[in-house]
Amino acid sequence: MSAADRNVAFLIAAVFAAVIGAIFIADPGSLPVLVALPAVTLMAILVWGILRGHRFSTLMHLFVAVFLMQAVFRIRGYQDKDVDFQVILKIAVWATVAGVAALHARRWLESMLTPFNLPCMLFLIWLFATALVSPNPTYTFVSAFTVFACVIFCAYVFSMFEPLEVFTTIVLAIVAFCFISIIVYFAIPEFGRYVYWLNEEKFVSGRLAGIAGSANNMALIAAFALVVIGLYAREFHRMHWSFVPLATIICGAALVMTNSRTPLAMTLLIVFMTYVLTWRRLHIALLLISLGLVAASILLPYSDEILLKVVSRSGGADELTSLTGRTEIWYTVLKLVEQRPWTGYGYGSSVFVLPEYANSIGFATSHAHNLALQLLLTTGWTGLILFILTVAGVSARTILHGDRVMFAMLAFVLLNGVTESSGFTTLANICTLAFAIAVTLPSMGVQYANHPAYQRRFS
Repeated sequence: MSAADRNVAFLIAAVFAAVIGAIFIADPGSLPVLVALPAVTLMAILVWGILRGHRFSTLMHLFVAVFLMQAVFRIRGYQDKDVDFQVILKIAVWATVAGVAALHARRWLESMLTPFNLPCMLFLIWLFATALVSPNPTYTFVSAFTVFACVIFCAYVFSMFEPLEVFTTIVLAIVAFCFISIIVYFAIPEFGRYVYWLNEEKFVSGRLAGIAGSANNMALIAAFALVVIGLYAREFHRMHWSFVPLATIICGAALVMTNSRTPLAMTLLIVFMTYVLTWRRLHIALLLISLGLVAASILLPYSDEILLKVVSRSGGADELTSLTGRTEIWYTVLKLVEQRPWTGYGYGSSVFVLPEYANSIGFATSHAHNLALQLLLTTGWTGLILFILTVAGVSARTILHGDRVMFAMLAFVLLNGVTESSGFTTLANICTLAFAIAVTLPSMGVQYANHPAYQRRFS
């Protein structure tokens, strides 16, 4: 901390001390209210540190932003899109995130204005432009703003800190999120467990939803942390021997308790692809694949029902053939895209458009359950093409530098996008964060070319 910063901190403390003295003299009865003043003082100092770009304050800001990204603190109707305290809180967090990044734009702007990132910048601009055709322009603008804020804030923090510091903060925030969610699961079942309706009757399932609002959201958050832990296991172990096992147990327990198979499969596949499928471990990859094929050849002829129970939650074949109802959603989305092929209906507008077609789909849904179809529906072919070009740019950087972290972040977004809308439903979520990291992460192959932890190339 510089001398100027210390002077500002002392000045803030002195002002609050003067306020306390004045209240004590003028109105002693109000002294109980002053209990909150130390917290207010610390908050003021923290805000000053964030504006100045101090290490602790900025990383704390990142921790809070990641923790609150998908946190839910209330229960409301499925189609209730009114602005409440939680929406205002999240918008305020994203506003501070974007404001701080904009304040320090000279640190990161040049790195974003490269040929590789040009499609991404155009894609973000197009998200805002679709507000002109949206049924709710304000909702579209705010949703697009959160995606934009997530990207530029990631660019800012990676320009300020080593990637290991950034990922450590993110994992700590998610571990805290998962730990609290598990507590809520047992303490407040109707809030911490996945609730669904069947024939207008409410059921509380055994799946963990925690403070993420749904089991799928909770699973993705835990899966993201596990992927990062897998990528930085050795570095985290050097920080403290207990970091990796404790974080893995908490996040792993949360993922298993959600009973969400796709995020679990994604985690295993991404870690397998980034660690095992390298030239140094190719023999291990061949061994594991061979063992898997042998096990499948033994089990498949005798266990059709077991296989169905493993890959489908109900154990029925109809769940597989319809992809849990997604085929009906996709058919309806394709029909809607034909009406607005180039502009779509406005980013984030699926929450307003698709519920109107609940009768043709067979149930109410708020998004397309597929990344490409979601972008087609909300941003049209223009948005989808720009997104594909963005992915191509990130892929080119990944291949050029052999960067396993960038590869894992991009794979997380795309694999989740097969059956979900990934990071582009409405407000920014954990998949949006993965997308932002993939776009803004410094090329590890260049920055850490001599570091043994990063000397891995794809075979």
